[in-house]
Amino acid sequence: MYLKLLCVLSVLLISSIKVQAEWFSSMEQIIDLVRHESLLAPTLQNYIKAKMEILLKLKTYGDELSEIADKVSANKEEYIIHPINQYHLIKRFATQWTEVNQLLDRFNRTGKKTDFIKNATRLFPKEEDIKGSAEGILRIQDTYNLNTSDIAEGNISGEKGHNSLKKLTTDECYHIGKAAFNGGLYDPCTHWMQFSLQRFEEGKQNFSKAHAEEYLQLCKMVSICLHRIQAVKYRLLNLKDCYIHIQHTKITVVPEQCFPQNKVIEKLHHYYSTPTELLVLCIGETRAIHIGATIKLHCYLHTNNGNPWLMFNPVKVEELWDSPHIVQFYDVITSAEVDKIKKLAKPRLFRAIHFEDKEDSEVFQKAAYRITKVSWLNDTSGPVIAKLTRRISEITGLSMNTTEELQVANYGVGGEYPPHLDVASRMYDHPDGERIATFLIYLSEVEEGGGTAFVRAGVAAKPIKGSAVFWYNMYPSGDIDIRTFHGACPVIIGNKWASNKWIRELGESFHRQCKLDRN
Repeated sequence: MYLKLLCVLSVLLISSIKVQAEWFSSMEQIIDLVRHESLLAPTLQNYIKAKMEILLKLKTYGDELSEIADKVSANKEEYIIHPINQYHLIKRFATQWTEVNQLLDRFNRTGKKTDFIKNATRLFPKEEDIKGSAEGILRIQDTYNLNTSDIAEGNISGEKGHNSLKKLTTDECYHIGKAAFNGGLYDPCTHWMQFSLQRFEEGKQNFSKAHAEEYLQLCKMVSICLHRIQAVKYRLLNLKDCYIHIQHTKITVVPEQCFPQNKVIEKLHHYYSTPTELLVLCIGETRAIHIGATIKLHCYLHTNNGNPWLMFNPVKVEELWDSPHIVQFYDVITSAEVDKIKKLAKPRLFRAIHFEDKEDSEVFQKAAYRITKVSWLNDTSGPVIAKLTRRISEITGLSMNTTEELQVANYGVGGEYPPHLDVASRMYDHPDGERIATFLIYLSEVEEGGGTAFVRAGVAAKPIKGSAVFWYNMYPSGDIDIRTFHGACPVIIGNKWASNKWIRELGESFHRQCKLDRN
């Protein structure tokens, strides 16, 4: 604004010079100069002041962001595996770096350095990314029963010393509490709002104390009502119409009308509906031996009945469970091969989607319950993929003629995949048939969390880089084996990469024949 005014005054002054000229020859013209100067001088000062304010803000951001960047650069790998650091990183780009770009625009500067930042803003995270990362923190807390105050202090697992670079601010605690409320996690919502109120300082927060108290009261009351009908983490079908009315700071809850005993309750198809069996396995990620069962599990070397490729380099096998038979192969892929697969997959990653039938139309939508990005690689994508396909055939003894492409997945903040069966029959270029077996390869170590839990079998596989978990999800008869119901536990600490090779029933007639006994 000041620059425009300065330009206008300069034009007027120049016009005056052209019209009048020879200022020295008239006292009235000299008086005009005084008048011009009385306008120009404060305008210039105001312009300089405005620029200095912008520069001061840029310097503040620059100092803060440079300090953080230096700390991060000292140990990038250790930094990025922590979910609170991931949350802060996303938030910095969605807020601070976006503000820096806006300040640069106001400063009217051009050049390679500022243009680089301006162009980069198109790729910056947005508000929805902050929300998604907050939900990731809630997933970790809910699954692993973590303390709110510990998370706020950046301490996800104190005994291993995994601390965040920065603690969560009071504002951030409040907004995580709001995310808990919106997701139906009323107990965590209560804890986060209580914590934000404990640390509240008037004038230093971006939310009012009344708002936090409002959410706290609401979450407490809804939680009590839900517990009364034994429906924790469930919602009524008419949630918004029934029991929540927020008008300014007034809350009205009508339990008698909203929670009759025969009211139909809908379980959320979302990450907040994690079954108890999965929670138990994710917390321990160890075998849950069934009461009264005597099971002998073995570790052995596998040559697949004398396969020439495995005779001199047998595969190490650990039995995870006997029925259904679930095994974990070790050292099936080298670190160099893993790096090549990641390099091929990274530029092709997209948000995981799922298929839905809607009014006789086939629709693919983002899978809100699956916090991961995936890519698909076939044998022509690179020699390493073709080599891995051959190796899977050698290890399993199955044909690869009717397999799906190799799916490579990278999990996000608190990334998980709720329990499911690998029986999808509609993929991009495989519209028919059903899967018969799953070969799940871990492409990275995960320090904490991220295991694969078989909730019906009561066993969890630990993600170990280079290993692969293998199971049949169907009986030899072709019937679905619901005992292979499984899910991916949320990642606490680490960067989880995994890949899946689904081997279809079609084409396996001579490799896995149907038997008289369905088992």
